[in-house]
Formats: sequence, C-alpha cells, structure tokens
Amino acid sequence: MAFLAGEMLTAGRANRQSTKTYPAIGSGTIPASSTNVDVTGATVTFTTETAGATYRAYCVWDFNALGASAASSTGRLVVDGVNQLPLVVFRQDAAADRGTQSQNYTGTLGAAGSHTLKLIASTSTNTECLGSNTSIIVEITEVV
Repeated sequence: MAFLAGEMLTAGRANRQSTKTYPAIGSGTIPASSTNVDVTGATVTFTTETAGATYRAYCVWDFNALGASAASSTGRLVVDGVNQLPLVVFRQDAAADRGTQSQNYTGTLGAAGSHTLKLIASTSTNTECLGSNTSIIVEITEVV
C-alpha cells in the first residue's frame, strides 16, 4: 500500500516494509507407507501485524527408494492447516532411486496474527522421506 499525501511514516510501517525470511530444515525419517505426515522440524511459525500479508514458500523434499514400488510419494505445503496445491510427486522406477523434489508456493494470509506453514509427506511402499534433507524457506511481505 502506498503512502498518501500528508501521511506520516511510523516505526511500525517502516518495520513492515522489509521482507522477513523464515527458514527451517526437517529432521528424522518418514517411513514407507505413511500418509500425510508432518516432516518434523520443517515448520515455520510467525506473526503478521497486518491483514493481507503475502508469502513465498520455497520447499524441497528428499525421497529415497528402498525397493521397487508402483506407487507415488507426495509432498505438499500446509498453510494454517490447509493443504496447498500443487504437490510434488516422486515415483521410483527402480529399487535404488532417489529424488530431491522441489515446489514453490505463493499466497496471501487473510488475517493479522500467528500463522504456521509446514511441510508434509506421504510415502509409498518401499519409499521414505529423509527429513534431514527436507527444507522450507518462507518470505513474508506485509502491507505497509
């Protein structure tokens, strides 16, 4: 939002002009045949001061095939409890495949206050998600 003629620059408005960055790296391993499991540690929680803040989320999931499988594993971003689209998909064609899948998301946060963005994964038979190589970086831009 632009400043109108005669408006004063306040400390609060100046503080909201810079983009804030929140990184997180996961941990642990999500075993095969798990459905929509939180990636431990791949969560960012922050507070916005204004309604209508925008986010950019840069996300990476690391899937490892332990054996042959005809099914797909997926990863996705969850914003304030709501699964986002698109998702990432990993499907192994051999018993020893490995894939680092990435996806980017943008959106608007409706209300001011606390928000949580996290990564989840759903692994197929014979596939695991390696949390220690799964990460998220969130950039928040607030309305001034």
